[in-house]
Amino acid sequence: MFGKTSLLILIGFMTAFSIYHIRLTRAVISATDSFSYYYSKTLVHETAVSAMNIGVSRLWKDATLVGSSFNVIMNNCTALVRIHTVIPDSVVRLSVRAWGYAFVDTYYAKYKKPYKIEDSSFAYFVYSSGPVTPASKYFWFTGTEFYQGAPVYWIDGDTVWGPVHTNGVLHTYGSPVFYDKVTAYSGINPQPTSNRNKAKFYGGWEVGIYAEIPVDMTRTKTAAINGGGVFNQSVYLKFLPNGKVVKRNITGWETQNIGTGQYSRTRQVPILSPPDTVANVSALSGTGVIWVRGEVVVEGTLNGQLTILADGNIRIWDDLKYADDPNVNPNSDDFLGLVSYRNVIIADSDPNQNDVIIQAAIMAWDGGANDRNFIAENWNKRPPSGAIYLTGGICQEERGPVGQFAGGSGIIQNGFSKRYRYDPRFRDKAPPYYPLVNYRGIRQLQLISWWE
Repeated sequence: MFGKTSLLILIGFMTAFSIYHIRLTRAVISATDSFSYYYSKTLVHETAVSAMNIGVSRLWKDATLVGSSFNVIMNNCTALVRIHTVIPDSVVRLSVRAWGYAFVDTYYAKYKKPYKIEDSSFAYFVYSSGPVTPASKYFWFTGTEFYQGAPVYWIDGDTVWGPVHTNGVLHTYGSPVFYDKVTAYSGINPQPTSNRNKAKFYGGWEVGIYAEIPVDMTRTKTAAINGGGVFNQSVYLKFLPNGKVVKRNITGWETQNIGTGQYSRTRQVPILSPPDTVANVSALSGTGVIWVRGEVVVEGTLNGQLTILADGNIRIWDDLKYADDPNVNPNSDDFLGLVSYRNVIIADSDPNQNDVIIQAAIMAWDGGANDRNFIAENWNKRPPSGAIYLTGGICQEERGPVGQFAGGSGIIQNGFSKRYRYDPRFRDKAPPYYPLVNYRGIRQLQLISWWE
């Protein structure tokens, strides 16, 4: 009796374990099938997206591809890219169909073939033969990194966020820090591959890239005219955090002698006509653009959006910042553009002797024979003045110096060091009617919509 009972118990355990083993095997197969399916699905999706980007790149380089199709093979998957005409010589549609295969055990057992996975995407793009890109999209652009024939250096203590480009040679001394990519048409000195170059290129670097940026101000001037924002003499503007601005006319300039010993120098101080005029920033121009047919002195805290175009110099007299700091709130809607046909100057004013904060897109560019700069007044005569904390972007024909350092130590002897940060909002937005970059002979391709 005992023997039969033991045998029955043993058979019961064997049956239970067999059922468990079968279920476990099925679970393993199911898990393997799921992994294979989702892994292959991810590869197919990545192939579709990559093929779309390849298609856009090829179309940008060669517009004759409109109406054609080609295959892209990657990740053991295949993608068919088709380029369709929507509006001749204007709008095009790119469509992608990608497919690959996954080994799904249950599917294979039934159909004797791998499981086919498909994905697709499409996008609409528009061609433009004219300028469409605001110059503020660039953080740093110079035609040359020389000033009056002498190189200007990025040095110890200089910290830069945002893309940097020059059509000349970029010069470094010590260990400046670049957090985004640095490109230079004529090279980087010392060469980044040499032991002599101690700069930190955290975003990488590349040489041999040329970008031509001639700027047409017609669009900006027209906006100022249409908005009633044309001023026929030099003006002083002080922005207030409540959205208002103090405006006074500049009747002349006084030359003042300041400093002693090695820091003895002269500076230009505006002579202002009374009284103050206080108005909303929006009242300066209905389009958000003013055109000053003279020079501008500016300071304060801007609450609003404004582009200032000046025929003469623009002088930054004190901190110039936004009421809603984009470094704290990336969704800030305050924007300021400073565009000068001459120079944008950090004045040698009393407030600018110990640091200066600037938040704006800056341009000193006339496209003519005279080089224009973003520069510090008395950069080689004033005492060490702290740092320039700039958030925005700078575009200038010739690199303007803001300070001078000792060659042996790299320590600032005159003027400012730099703490430059790109305003990432400028990748997609710009101050009102900011001047547009024109790429000669290149049609630009802009994304309208994308689905995947």
